[in-house]
Amino acid sequence: MNVILIQIPLMADQKSAWDKMIRSSEGVELTVRQKGFISAEFGYSTDVDGNLTWNALEKWETKEDFVNYNSIPERQEGSDFIHTSRSVMAGAPVLLWLDDVTAYNPEKA
Repeated sequence: MNVILIQIPLMADQKSAWDKMIRSSEGVELTVRQKGFISAEFGYSTDVDGNLTWNALEKWETKEDFVNYNSIPERQEGSDFIHTSRSVMAGAPVLLWLDDVTAYNPEKA
C-alpha cells in the first residue's frame, strides 16, 4: 500500500466551486473507480493567516496506479477537472508520498 498526502491551496471565495467539482462525477466519484485505488479521506484546513487548503490522504496499491490515474483524459489539459483546479487554486499543489506508514487501531491492539 502507498499513501499520498495532497494539499491544494484554494482561494477562499472559490471553496464552493472546488467542493462542487470534487463531489461531482469528475471528482472523487471518478477517482474511486480507478485501478489500484484503496481509499481517501479529505477535508479543509485554514491556517493562522486565513489561508484555505484542501487536504486529501489517499491510499493506492502502487504509485504507478496513481500515476496512471493522473494520465486519464479526465485529468489532462482541457478537462473540466483541470480547468476548475486552475481557477480555484491559490498556489501550487503539494503531493507527498509517505514512507513507512503504520496504521494503528486501539480497538485491535
